[in-house]
Amino acid sequence: MEMKLNAKKIIEERKVRAWSQQHLADVSAVSLRTIQRVENNGSGSLETVKALASCFELDVTKLFQPEIPLKKNHSKSKIAVLSSMIAAIFSSVLFLVPSTMASDIKIHSDKVTTSKNNDYRVYSNNVEIFLPKTLTYEVLVDSKWETATPEIASGSVKIYLGNSVVFIEKPIITKTEKGTKITTNYAKFTNTD
Repeated sequence: MEMKLNAKKIIEERKVRAWSQQHLADVSAVSLRTIQRVENNGSGSLETVKALASCFELDVTKLFQPEIPLKKNHSKSKIAVLSSMIAAIFSSVLFLVPSTMASDIKIHSDKVTTSKNNDYRVYSNNVEIFLPKTLTYEVLVDSKWETATPEIASGSVKIYLGNSVVFIEKPIITKTEKGTKITTNYAKFTNTD
């Protein structure tokens, strides 16, 4: 579902950081074409809004088009806008990674389940993980977990991030200029402290 975004605010946030559109696309893990559409037309999906808000370290509500007062009573429109904003705020909670667990990485998913002890989280359905280039990590591939030189992944990988481990089933790994993007339908993030 396309939403009306504040293109001026998005452009302003990008320029304050001296980022090109391509850089913003890489950091947010969305396509350059999507960034161009957002800035030109002020429209984008909820996922795009959450990705941009995460990159800019802003609340998602800051990126929506400001409401223009209407002279006529358009309560249905107001309810729709309010519902969209509430949905965006609620679902932005799913994009948070606890600060005690490798705060440099970004994990986006449709569903997050946390253990009772808060020592692990399971991310499922449309999971996107972004590991910045500056982050130090080690990747071990399924049947080769015990060897120093993993070869071809046939189903899953483990990523060691200092005090955390991410187990990922059937990952699709893409290298970008700014880091590594991993997409999957299941990831388990465990704190090893």
